[in-house]
Amino acid sequence: MTTEHTSSRQNETATPPRTPPRTQPRSVVRRAAPWVAGAWALVFGALSGLALLGRAPDPWVPDAASPLGALSGTQMSWVIAVLALLALISAGTAATARTPRTTRTAGWLLVALGLVVAVVVSDVRALMFLGYLPQVLLATVDVGPGAGQLEWALFVDSGVALAHAVGGLAMVVTGVSLLGRAEPGGRLDWSRWARWGRPAVAVAVVVPVLYAVTRIAWALDVPLGISREMLDELGEGRWAGFGLGAFAVVGAVLTWGLIARWGEVFWRWVPRIGGRPVPLAMALVPGILVASAATSAGLSFWRMAIADDLWTVPGATSDWAAWAPEMLWPLWGVALAVACLAYLGRRTSTRG
Repeated sequence: MTTEHTSSRQNETATPPRTPPRTQPRSVVRRAAPWVAGAWALVFGALSGLALLGRAPDPWVPDAASPLGALSGTQMSWVIAVLALLALISAGTAATARTPRTTRTAGWLLVALGLVVAVVVSDVRALMFLGYLPQVLLATVDVGPGAGQLEWALFVDSGVALAHAVGGLAMVVTGVSLLGRAEPGGRLDWSRWARWGRPAVAVAVVVPVLYAVTRIAWALDVPLGISREMLDELGEGRWAGFGLGAFAVVGAVLTWGLIARWGEVFWRWVPRIGGRPVPLAMALVPGILVASAATSAGLSFWRMAIADDLWTVPGATSDWAAWAPEMLWPLWGVALAVACLAYLGRRTSTRG
């Protein structure tokens, strides 16, 4: 009787078996990434193929301010066609993979291809699209410095550069998802990046603010880093620079949110969503996109410096503020990417 009673008490106080955690549903970004990457590969692969057959113009012709600016339009079509084909092969391999090793190989290949497309094939025009978009929208209703001066051809080219950045990043996200699938737990551990959050955010804030200081100073009629003659030549164009500077300041503030409390939880005074967690995608998608565009744009300026093409920049080499802040953009892009990974690591580790 005593033995039965003791056994019964032990069963009552024993820790109940833990239920295995349910697999978290994939986010909208992760679900959409393979489709976006596939669309990029099919569309630009087909356009490049038609161009190489002489049935269509080259879909992407880099200019001097491109990491691959030394290539011709035809050579660029070959590059895009090969990248698109490799992306489709990698996706097909992942879809039919039977072992973690094959899945992991396909994932790394997609990550590498995506980085090449987003950072090397794309160029400074992707960042131009993002930076000038608010001014372009205002100009469509005849407001702001761009009113009546829109160059739609340049706007379309910039949009294509952004499309390359988005397509490449979609490949990266798809590849990372495959790498997570190949892990024993079915997910990657990002917590190791968390400790780099503060230094990365500090760099990712300082660099765009340095750029903004010069452009805002010009708008205030202060020739910071340039000659008075160049400032006078800019004329009304200095207000376009002011817009870019203001956009950079806003971006710096949002970057600070990657280590701030309000970057994780909405302020309580915000209607309907106050006090709720900030969706990861709301912080990571724009952050990674800007990181990619900034890195690509910075590499474009470095290629121009190495190729002795900086003379094409207004102000040439004598007016350092016209080009020196841009040389720091690769550092900005890498730091912002690391800051986003640190944010991801902190958020996912706290959620267990």
